Amino acid sequence: MANILIIIVVNLILFFRTLSFGYVSDDVPTFRNPPLFKNKIHKLFLWLIGSWKFKPQYEHLTTLIFHTLVGVFIYTAFGSNNVSFWAALLFSCNPANNQGSIWISGRGYVIPPLLLLISLSMPFLAPWTLWAMPYFNLGFIAPLGLVGSKSAYLLVIMPFIWLFWLKKFTRDVKFKANFEQVDEDKKFHFGKIILAIKTIGFYFTLGLIPFRITFYHSYLQSLAGSGKQKAYTMKDKFFWIGLSIIIFWAIYSLHKWDTLSYGLWWFFIMIAPFSNIKRLHQEISCRYLFAPLIGLMLALSYLIANYPLVVAVILAIYITKFTCVMHMYSDDYFVLEHSVIEDPKAWFAWHMRAMKRWEAQSYREALINWVMAKLISPNEFKLLYNIAVVLRLLKKDNEAKEYFALAIKNIIPGQEEELKPLIEDWQKGKVTLLT
Repeated sequence: MANILIIIVVNLILFFRTLSFGYVSDDVPTFRNPPLFKNKIHKLFLWLIGSWKFKPQYEHLTTLIFHTLVGVFIYTAFGSNNVSFWAALLFSCNPANNQGSIWISGRGYVIPPLLLLISLSMPFLAPWTLWAMPYFNLGFIAPLGLVGSKSAYLLVIMPFIWLFWLKKFTRDVKFKANFEQVDEDKKFHFGKIILAIKTIGFYFTLGLIPFRITFYHSYLQSLAGSGKQKAYTMKDKFFWIGLSIIIFWAIYSLHKWDTLSYGLWWFFIMIAPFSNIKRLHQEISCRYLFAPLIGLMLALSYLIANYPLVVAVILAIYITKFTCVMHMYSDDYFVLEHSVIEDPKAWFAWHMRAMKRWEAQSYREALINWVMAKLISPNEFKLLYNIAVVLRLLKKDNEAKEYFALAIKNIIPGQEEELKPLIEDWQKGKVTLLT
C-alpha cells in the first residue's frame, strides 16, 4: 500500500501544474465544435475518452487521474514487487509519454493499456475490460500483450471479442486509409521492413533517452512523399538500433523468458500498429509511444532495480526533462513555439505556425513561416500551394503563378483526384488554404 501511495503522490506532484493548462492542437476544434451525443450517459462517455470538452481544468484533472491509475496498475499488474514499483515510477516520470499524460485528446492512447493492466491485475474483471478495449483501434491488437504473462489464458475469450468489434475496426481502418494514405502507403516491398525496423529503433531510443520531446517530429517526415528515398535507406543509426534490439530479444527469449523478454514483447506488440509498415497515421508521434513505453520501462526496471543510484539518476533525468517541456501544453501558442525550438527541422511545425499567423490575419508572417518550412522540405505540395495563395493575396501574381506551377509538379502520387477541385478553384480565381 505504501508503494501505491508513493506512485500517486509522485504523479500528483509532477502533474499538478497541468491543471492550469489550456487546450492545444486537436483539443481546440473539438471544444469549438463538440461531437453530437445521444444522451447524458453518452455525453459522459465522450468526455471520459477526451472527445467532448467543456472546461480544461476538469479535462486535465481527468487526464492526471488516468495517468496515475496507469502507474498504479503497472505496479500491481506486474507483481507488486520492487521491479514493478520502479517500472511504475519510471513510466510515470518519462517525458516520452507526454501526449498521453498531459494532452487531453491523447486519452484514446491511454485507456486501452490501462484496461489491459486492469485485466492483468484483476482477472475477474477481464471479460469486461478486454471487451471494452477494441472500441479504440489500439485496443484491437493490445490484448496480445497477454502473451507470455501469467494471465495468457484470458486470450481464449478474445476471438469472440474481436469478432464483435471487427466491423467497427474495419470501418475505422478504412476511414483512416482513405484520409491518410497515398499510393506509396498502399504498396508493400522490402523497404517497408527497413522502415518498420527504423521506426522501432527510433521509438526504443526515444523511450529510453527522451532526447527530443516535441509535438511534431522531423524524423521520417513525408516518408510517403518527398522523404520517400531517405525513409528506406539502412544508413541510419535507428535502423541498426532497431535491428539489434529485435535480434537480442529473439535470441534472449529463446533461452529465457523473464520480465526483460516480456517487457520487450509488450513494447513490440504495442508499437507494431505504428511501425509505418502499413501507414495509417502520422509518421512519428509521442502519443504512439504511450502504451509501448510501459513494457520498455518494465524491461529497464528489471535491469536496474537492484541499483538504487542508477534508478535515482534516471528518474532525475526524466523528471528534469519533463518539467522543462511540460509548459508547451499550457497554451496552443506554446505547443508550436516549443516544437520549432525543440525540432527546427520539422517542416510541419513551421507549417502549423504559419497557419496560426494566417488565422490572425498576419499574412506576411504566415508567408515567412511557410518559406521556412520550404527551406527544410522544398518539394511539399502543401507548402508550395499555400505560398502561392499568400502571394496571390499580396498581389504578387507572377510569383504566385510560379509557386502554383511548382506545387502542381510536386503533387504526391495518389492525391491527384483529391486535389482536382482545389486546382480548378485556383484557375477560377478562388483560393483555399491547405491545413
